[in-house]
Formats: sequence, structure tokens, C-alpha cells
Amino acid sequence: MTFEWTRRPVVQKAARIAGYAAFGLLVFAVSLVLTFPTARLRGFLEARMSQGGMTVRIQDLSVRGLGTVRLFGVKVDLPPDRLANPDGSVTEDPRSVTLDRLDVSVGLFRLAFGGLKVAVTAYAGEGSLGPVTVLKTAEQVTVDVEGAKDFPLPSDLPLFGVRFGGKLTSLKVSATYDVKGGLAASKARVELKAEGLKALKPTLRSAAQGAVTLTDADLGALALDVSLDKRSNLAAFKADRKAPGGDATVLHIEKAELDGQDVKALIEGHSLVRLTPGKPFKEGQLTVEMAFSLSDTFLDRTVKSGGEVSTPNRFLRTLLSLDPKWRAAQSGSYWGVVCSGSVDRPTCLPKRPTIRGGDFKAPAKAEDKGEAKDAASKAPAVAPRAPTPPPTPAAIPATLTPVTSSPPPRQEPPPPPPPAPEAAAGSGMSGAIVNPAANIRSSALTPTVIGRARIRGMVPEGGEEAPGPTGEGTAPSVAPPAGEGESQE
Repeated sequence: MTFEWTRRPVVQKAARIAGYAAFGLLVFAVSLVLTFPTARLRGFLEARMSQGGMTVRIQDLSVRGLGTVRLFGVKVDLPPDRLANPDGSVTEDPRSVTLDRLDVSVGLFRLAFGGLKVAVTAYAGEGSLGPVTVLKTAEQVTVDVEGAKDFPLPSDLPLFGVRFGGKLTSLKVSATYDVKGGLAASKARVELKAEGLKALKPTLRSAAQGAVTLTDADLGALALDVSLDKRSNLAAFKADRKAPGGDATVLHIEKAELDGQDVKALIEGHSLVRLTPGKPFKEGQLTVEMAFSLSDTFLDRTVKSGGEVSTPNRFLRTLLSLDPKWRAAQSGSYWGVVCSGSVDRPTCLPKRPTIRGGDFKAPAKAEDKGEAKDAASKAPAVAPRAPTPPPTPAAIPATLTPVTSSPPPRQEPPPPPPPAPEAAAGSGMSGAIVNPAANIRSSALTPTVIGRARIRGMVPEGGEEAPGPTGEGTAPSVAPPAGEGESQE
């Protein structure tokens, strides 16, 4: 038989020993999980993670197997954010991050040989972030983030003194940190997208106006692409001349766009932070050019507090419209800002924007959000109005017909003396003339008879003028009344 060797006593004895050892390891693992002192492990993790001014608190934890731990109710208190006020005082703003659940997996095999591999997935509300994989060796630390799904931004973690709300919908990170060279010798690539962003009661601080707290601002969607590498390795700077600082490592902001109902902003594609070897990131030199626009709805927003109504955002309208520097920095409906200096203490000045990348449009006003289009679609169709015909000489009697050419001259008897007033009043001439037209030069009509009727002061359209009987003015040629010519001839 093929398996005759399994019947040998030596093989059977070795199999029994291996089975006992495997069973013992299994029992040990199960008992370790069931009887593991989780309270001591929780205290150990809190003590090891609370370093550098950071405090970590864990409500509960459970061991999910060898090297896998699930933490519940994790709160991380970070060092406060120190903000300098215009009067020289310093304000400390507390910062913290709270997570519902944190799954941590540690590679025991790599840990036994002096390395470290940790995979972390964070859960908050209905969103998730990760897994975040951290691989550490003696020379470098590699961080990879595979994604995010509706992960809420921590509202208690201010950035540049402003707290934000919203959801992180997409995140991809690939970074390699050089342990010896620091950030200046490292590489990274970050692609981030967020939706429903809001700035929660931001506070503006200036030497002239002091500290002014605004209402919540709708920032909408955020798209951010950032790269960290040598300047010569970035496609956006390969065609540029060599910088004075040489081929330094830069943090290039390739894309940064905000598209909200209250605020729109766009950072120019050549904005960057130049890092210096041996110095921390906060001492890097930045050059950032940004354009922003504010909607009228945000500027005129009212707030009710204690029975009083105020418009705190109108301060921005006054500043942007009255300050000569901001008026000079306006282009259309948006303003430009250029920031330079160190990262921790930048100097930002108004400057007319020269955005070279992206399509920037100002936020739509309230009346422009579809109302005009709906009104145009619902309006009834109106037929075009026919052109008004030119006015006709209504003062011409029905018995007098204007002619365009004069008849051949003929002998006429001398005119009879002018009729008496009673006869003129009783004649039908005065009754036939009604509502004089605007093209009649004189309102007094004096009929003359020289072979054909003539009315002084009347110039019908297209008619030919003839000299009047007394040489005063001109009179148009008018066809004689029916039957008059025959009786005279």
C-alpha cells in the first residue's frame, strides 16, 4: 500500500506528539482570549498612546484573536491650538477626536523581529475610515489609506482656528517617511473629497476690527490633491527654471476647490510649501495664491440672539467694499489673496487674482437659483406685435382725393368773391373736415377755386406742391370734385 509508512511506530509516535502540541496551543489561545486581563491591557494602551501632550481614553475593549483588538469609545485629547490675537494675547482652543470604534490589528511575526505593521480602521456614526496600514522599518515609515465612506469630520478638531462639519467621502493616501532625512527626504500623495462642509461660527481676527464671529458658512464640496516630492519630479514644475533654493522638496497643492452656497474658493495650481532639510514642517516657506467669493445671502444673513436681530456677516461687505486694498484685489465677483512666509505665521495680503487653473464662478444669488428659468418656462407665449402703420391724413375730406401728378394746365375763370360767413358755415366743406392730422401745417383751411380745389397748408404724403393763389406758402394738387370739370368745360 501507498501509505504503509504511516503504520510505522516512529511515525505514529511523532503524529501523537504533534497532535498534543497543536491541541495545547489551541487551548492556550482560547483560554488567553477568554481570560485575558482586558482592564490591564486598556490601561497599558492608554499609557503608551498618551505621549507628546496627547491624552487617550478608552471606554472598553475586546480581544478578537491573536494580534487583533477592538476598542470602543475612544477619545483623543490633542494639545490646544494656540491663536494669537491682534492685541498680543494668546487664546487656547481645545482640540479632541472621538471615535465610536477602532479596530487595530498588529502583525506579531514582524513584531517579533523588531519591525511593526499595524492596520487600523476607524468608525464614527455610519461612516468608516480605512483601513490605514502603517509599516515601520529601521529606515522609513510607510502609510497607506485605502478609502473612506461618509466619515464625519470631527467638529472638535479646529484647523487654523476654524471648526468644520461635513463628511469625508473619499480618501487615498500613499506616503513614505524617511526616518533620517525627515519630511525633506520623504514622498507623499493625497487625494481627498468631502461633501456637506460647513465652517462652524468662524472667527476673524484683525488689528483694525478685532475679533468678529460670523455665522455658519456653507462650503459645499471640497476636492483636494496634494503631492510631496522633489520639485524636479513634479510635472507642474518641470518646465520652470531652477528655483533659487535648488531642487528642494515641496508640498505642491495641485488642486483645492470649494463649491458651496455661501463660499466658493480656488487655490492656484502653482501654490506650494517649500521644506527645509532638518527643520519641521511649520517652518516651511509657503506661497499660496487663492481666489474666493461670498454670496449676498451669506453677507446679509441675520441672527436672533436674546430677542435682538443682528447681521454679523455684513462686516465683510463693509470691509471688501470700503478698503482700497480689497477693492483693488477684486476681479468680477471674487477677490484674490496671496499668502507667503512660514507655515505657522503666514502673511496674507489682498491681490488681484491671476488664477490659471480651474473654472471659478461666483455663488449664485437666491433669485438666480432656478426662479428665472421657471418663470420663463411658465410665462404664456405672446405673439409678436405687428408694426404700427404710418398715420394717414385723416383731415382730408372724403370728396377730395390727393393726386401724385398735376393735370395739364387749362384756362380757368376768375375766382368768385369769398362767400359770406353764413354761407361758409352752411356749406358742407367745414363739416367734412374733422380731427386735423399732425402733418397739417395750419389749422385754418381756406378753400380756393382755380379750376380745382386747393387747401392751403395741406401736404398729403406723396403729393406734389403747387403755388398758392397769393404766393403765400404752397398748396398740394388735389383732384377736382366729381362733375365739376365737365360743367365748367
